[in-house]
Amino acid sequence: MKLAPLLMIEATAFLLIIVETYFFFNFVVPLGPIGHTFTEYTGLALLKVFLIVGLAVFWFVVMVGMTRLYVRSRVGNSPKPSS
Repeated sequence: MKLAPLLMIEATAFLLIIVETYFFFNFVVPLGPIGHTFTEYTGLALLKVFLIVGLAVFWFVVMVGMTRLYVRSRVGNSPKPSS
């Protein structure tokens, strides 16, 4: 099956979205009550932003890595032109 690697990339993307959504709503959103001082509020807001950016970067790194692995496997299997 030539489409199996592509289906695995798509399935991984789907599972990463589900896992990261679970992580976001169960860990990032309820990080605790927001403090009433400017520094507490800003610190918590920045922590949440960094966690969200980290989730996005993780997703892209995994997807780019799997895509590069797929492309390398396809380039190695391509027929060589005869001269």
